[in-house]
Order: sequence, then structure tokens, then C-alpha cells
Amino acid sequence: MIKAVIFDMDGVLIDTEPLHYRCWKEILKEHYDVEFDYDIYLPCIGSTRQFFRDLVKEHYGVDFPDLDEMNRIMKVKKSQIVKAEGFPEMPGVENALKQLKEMGYKLAVASSSPESEIMDAMTRLGLMPYFDSITSGDHVEHPKPEPDTFLLAAERLNVPTDNCLVIEDSTNGGRAARAAKMDCVWLHNPHSGHQDIPNAILEIPAWTEDGIEKLVKLIQEM
Repeated sequence: MIKAVIFDMDGVLIDTEPLHYRCWKEILKEHYDVEFDYDIYLPCIGSTRQFFRDLVKEHYGVDFPDLDEMNRIMKVKKSQIVKAEGFPEMPGVENALKQLKEMGYKLAVASSSPESEIMDAMTRLGLMPYFDSITSGDHVEHPKPEPDTFLLAAERLNVPTDNCLVIEDSTNGGRAARAAKMDCVWLHNPHSGHQDIPNAILEIPAWTEDGIEKLVKLIQEM
């Protein structure tokens, strides 16, 4: 029986992957005169800033001074774009959260993004009241695709792992859910790049009424 639903953030609750790639592409060009290739960026989807930092150093020889400075630069760039163009919310997601909350399920965010960015995004979009806990990649030693983020989220909800369902959009997230022994629903967001979650028990393309109906039906039958 499902008692809790754990959501990844980027690509699931907010459509941020195109925004994140654009931010890093502009940052690397402006600060280091590097042309950041999208194929290099793809493995970063669903992982942490430290993973990104290591990957950029490996491929381009760029070494950000430290994570705090790297996050500061990203925050400034992201704020500039969001201020000019608005925040990339996922249409229909609030309806999904509202229905699940009204049905009595505990809800959590478990994302590899920094905690400050999760809190900012959920607050800006008015989604914070739906969640019982927030877990960031900052809070665990081993990020996705390791299970730590989801395991900590379940612990904070005080719900056994086999009573938790994960909603993910990335290959790394799907692997993390499987490693945590949690069933996973794949929100197949085309903006999240070439992802694959072969063990997903349900695939939905978006938070449409049909997608939400399929998710609710699945949860009720589990």
C-alpha cells in the first residue's frame, strides 16, 4: 500500500533542465570562453553540482574555485533569466499535488539540487504547502543514482520504503529509486534529454488530466 509519494524536482515539478543548460552554457562562455556541448551536459541531469563540477573539469579543464562560488554564479545567472522571462513551471503539477494531498498521501521533494534552490522554486510557485519534507543532494553523502536521497526522504516522512512511490524524469533518478527498492513512475519530459527508466511501473508524458488520472488509479491499486 502506498502511503507517500516522493517527487524529484527538476523536470518533474518544474521544467528547469532547458533553463539549467542555458545558464551553464552562458556562464562557461562568459567566464571561461568555453562552448558547452549539450551531450556533455546530459549525464548531469538528475545528479549534483559536484558531479557537474567534476565533469566540466574533466572535459574542458575548467575548475570552479569551490561549490559555494559556483552556486553563487549560477544563482545570479538563473535569477537574471527568471526575472526577464518568468519561472518554468510544469503545467498541471499543482492539480496533481492537490489531488494526492486531499487523498491523504504524504508528499516529499527529493532532489539533487541545492536546498536553497529547492526552497526558492517551491516558494515562488506556491507549491511548498503541499510537501511534508524537502530533501536535497546537499543532505546526503552519495547523490543519485545512489539511493541515499530517497532513503532519507522516506525516513523523514516516517514511511517504510516499500510504502513509497517515486516520480522521476531521469535515468539517474530511476536508478536511485530502484536502488532504494521503491517503485518508480516515469514522467517522460522531452525537455529532460535522452533519459530512460526501463523499470518504471508507469510512464506519463505530462501532468495532464489523463496523466494524473492514471497515476491516481495506479496508486489506489497498489
